[in-house]
Amino acid sequence: MPSAPLPPELRAFLAGPRQAVVGTVRADGAPVTTACWYGLLDDGRILLTMDRDSHRLRHLRGEPRVALTVLGDDWYNQLSILGRAAEIREDPDLADIDALSQRYLGDPYEDRSYNGVSVLFEIERWHTWGDPTAEVA
Repeated sequence: MPSAPLPPELRAFLAGPRQAVVGTVRADGAPVTTACWYGLLDDGRILLTMDRDSHRLRHLRGEPRVALTVLGDDWYNQLSILGRAAEIREDPDLADIDALSQRYLGDPYEDRSYNGVSVLFEIERWHTWGDPTAEVA
């Protein structure tokens, strides 16, 4: 499993609004997965947003390890990333959730009462299945 940073062709794969699943670890050690939106930041970290009261956030506060699997248009083309939540920050102006909503839906996030936080995680290792770079235009 290669270490970070991601090569440019995989960064290009992540640049698109792709379907993804995030994995976290519960307090009892059990893994949990959830479909999610993500964003790749210029500094190479991954942006996730989640409701302040979500189980995922509680999991990450207790155990910062995180996994993200990003699917290509052909689901046999995948990129899986392992890392750690490096920063959990407030999003009072909904800037981060708006950016992800723009990315996926083309509009700001609809629920203006959203009480979310942003999680930025640093990539430690990654691996691919199939050839996700074949889907980069």
